[in-house]
Amino acid sequence: MESAILLIATFDTKAEEALYLRRLIERLGGRVLTMNSGIRALQDPSVVDIDRAEVARAAGRRIEDLESSGDKGLCIAAMMAGVAKLARSLFDEGKIGGVIGIGGAQGTDIGTAAMRALPFGVPKLMVSTVASGRATFGTYVGTKDIMMMHSVADIQGLNVITTKVFANAAAAICGMMAGSAPPTQGADRRGSVALSMLGTTTIGALRAKSLLERRGYEVVAFHQNGTGGIAMEDMVAEGLFAGVLDLNLHEIGDSVFGGLHGSIRDYRLETAGRLGIPQVIAPGSINYTVQGPLESLPPELRARKLIVHNPHLTLVRLSGDEMRRTAIVTAGKLNASRGPVHVFIPLRGFSYPDREGQPHWDPEGNGIFVETLKRELKPSIPYDELDAHINDDSFIDATVGELLRMLEARR
Repeated sequence: MESAILLIATFDTKAEEALYLRRLIERLGGRVLTMNSGIRALQDPSVVDIDRAEVARAAGRRIEDLESSGDKGLCIAAMMAGVAKLARSLFDEGKIGGVIGIGGAQGTDIGTAAMRALPFGVPKLMVSTVASGRATFGTYVGTKDIMMMHSVADIQGLNVITTKVFANAAAAICGMMAGSAPPTQGADRRGSVALSMLGTTTIGALRAKSLLERRGYEVVAFHQNGTGGIAMEDMVAEGLFAGVLDLNLHEIGDSVFGGLHGSIRDYRLETAGRLGIPQVIAPGSINYTVQGPLESLPPELRARKLIVHNPHLTLVRLSGDEMRRTAIVTAGKLNASRGPVHVFIPLRGFSYPDREGQPHWDPEGNGIFVETLKRELKPSIPYDELDAHINDDSFIDATVGELLRMLEARR
């Protein structure tokens, strides 16, 4: 482990625990750089490498002003901004290769802010009191590869529980650091392609993946569950992909409705176009919203075409007006594209249950989407309607063929 591990904690309340964790990591051969994200002054500031004042300055604040403000929310926001900026600078300068944090809700907010500022693949581990329970992890994890470890007991003192948790955490971060290496691209690979998919378009997506791999492209699939699409957008922005095969736009439709799998950010379907990266688009699974258990649905939704996916999730068909609004949103995003984009429409259905004889089949609703999209798209965007279902071989072959043509034109 040539690079140091950044250890972030509020040392004004958790110095004993943080210093114990540092010793455990050092015994395993790791180098540790400590960062104090607490607000109150330490009796001995020398126990940390980066103290609170430096964190505050990185956020454009004076620690004295934060401490005297009495505004906890302001203080947390400032320290989140400070640790994020410093962590990224330290990483870019080659001074750290991973990060570990400990804390309760406040410490988790701050520690994971630093982690989210780091690229994919950098080891990130948060030991947290809030890594379990009814609260979701979306706020803390975002689209990054952050490992959340439940502390079980509160992080207050060293005892039979916390010492074992810290021992496991030290071993975990050291193991990740020792095993971490820059990703390598095989000599036979021609680049990577991002692929969007969901269970209702799996058949087609698997064929697309196979076809692209046969031509020497690595394929990275992203599950369109609200987070996956934005993770894809973020990685497109990092320059990881030569092209995008966006077969599944479920997060767009579910966002229009406000469903459980709506995109967690509003820039879904925008990054490839903004950067001019080749993209082929199809409206996979755009025709339904994901809702909760069937018994929780209001009468209006129960009266629609629906599928009980499992005891917790129900797939409800979008109305004609919702399909119209979804098409307008989709066209608006594609019209802003600065690079090659081609839209393909499968006239025989947008998802596995959306075909003749299946529970979601609604040709009228699909027709509203198709006509609206066609009308709203700029004439300069290539557009093809195929007499096929989205999972049919003929449809997938056409979309993959067009993406390959775009990619080859760029070589």
